[in-house]
Amino acid sequence: DVVCFGGAAEVTGSVWGPCNYTGAVEIIDGPPIDWARGGFKCVAAGRASGKTYAVFIREVGAVYPTFDPFKSEAERDLCYCAKEKIVPCIFAKTLALWRRSVILVVDVEEGVGYLSIVYGFPSPQWPFNYSYFIFGDGVYLVDLVDGLVAEMGAKREIMGPLLKGCAYRVKIKLEPDKLTISQPLYNATARAVRVG
Repeated sequence: DVVCFGGAAEVTGSVWGPCNYTGAVEIIDGPPIDWARGGFKCVAAGRASGKTYAVFIREVGAVYPTFDPFKSEAERDLCYCAKEKIVPCIFAKTLALWRRSVILVVDVEEGVGYLSIVYGFPSPQWPFNYSYFIFGDGVYLVDLVDGLVAEMGAKREIMGPLLKGCAYRVKIKLEPDKLTISQPLYNATARAVRVG
């Protein structure tokens, strides 16, 4: 299921400190993402609209020529060939692996998460941290780099258009007792996009 929060806006809220999570994060019936090694890392957790939210980051792999982080290589290739009108659908693979990030914002009490794929910056080479997120009437990602908001979201199909400002709504299995949240560090007003 894909939900859309809209574009960037001026928002006010609190920046919470870093979090610690020692449990497992399991996405139930999520999109077929090609997860890279490692697991989810909790970068921020706090209160928004009377609920506890945790923000997790994880790296995914995306291969040329589609640059999408989806598992089904055969389906991905066929979609690419159809879109680019390549007949027959045979082309050389490259070993180029593009690293992307995903942001998973979890409503801890409800066990629901919002998963966004980041196609622009920050990337795994320039990682996210707690100061990028504002907790207000929802959870927001600060627009740090021009175009960041325009390069993150969800897709309804492989090789489909990027739905900017949208996320996959997924069920999450989480161990709330293994989550340690910090406290609000300071208030902030910034241009940001809602991610949860």
